[in-house]
Amino acid sequence: MDLRDLFGYLFILAGLFQLLTAYLIFAGQQHYILKVANRKVGSIIYVIFAFALFYLAYYFLV
Repeated sequence: MDLRDLFGYLFILAGLFQLLTAYLIFAGQQHYILKVANRKVGSIIYVIFAFALFYLAYYFLV
């Protein structure tokens, strides 16, 4: 296993956790992002982070 593969898998895992966080924020779970943004904007921010992490995973795995 190459170091690039390891980074790719870690970015996939991080992206999945970001998507889980976005879902929990949208479902109404309290989170610190809600102090500066409402529920929908906070979820969108975390989804954007997740897609950025998925792009980095694609970059490292391909």
